[in-house]
Amino acid sequence: LLSLTDKQYYSGFGEIIKHGLIKDMEYFEYLNDNLDMIKERNLDILEHIVFGSCEIKRKVVENDPKEKGERALLNFGHTLGHAIEKLEDFTMLHGECVAVGMIAAGYISMNRGMISREEYDTLVNMIKTLNLPAKVSNLEAKRIIEVSKSDKKMDAGQIRFILLDKMGNAVITSDVTDDEMTESLNQVLDV
Repeated sequence: LLSLTDKQYYSGFGEIIKHGLIKDMEYFEYLNDNLDMIKERNLDILEHIVFGSCEIKRKVVENDPKEKGERALLNFGHTLGHAIEKLEDFTMLHGECVAVGMIAAGYISMNRGMISREEYDTLVNMIKTLNLPAKVSNLEAKRIIEVSKSDKKMDAGQIRFILLDKMGNAVITSDVTDDEMTESLNQVLDV
């Protein structure tokens, strides 16, 4: 952890933040309470974070080893994030793309009344504080949506989208509209 470049180090937090948001609000709050120590790369704090992240992922995978349901929750932020990653020709790190995707998915969750504006702002602030991108340039919402529809997360012609039912709890939905995706992408596109 101490030998990673800042870019690689912070990229890992895209997945770490996601784990708290989808399954464990207490873990997410621990991250939020320790942002300064994370930036200082405090090894005691990082040990707790890495262990907690692995535990969350382990439980999800053990509960759904054949990817029939709950395991899809691990795709929070990935639906649009993967499309951005492809369109950026993989010049952005995976965790960076997931971070941008989480902001977009969080925005849809907020607009649907599933999380509050304050909770959404906390998510965005954490991403920015941990030096992850909150915006991408030179991409169009329409193209991101097109690419996301060619991804493996389709369900009977509809994108399987992961939203936050509340902070620390994610749900799978197939009813996110192109208009909702466009509006959420407008939050993260630097046009």
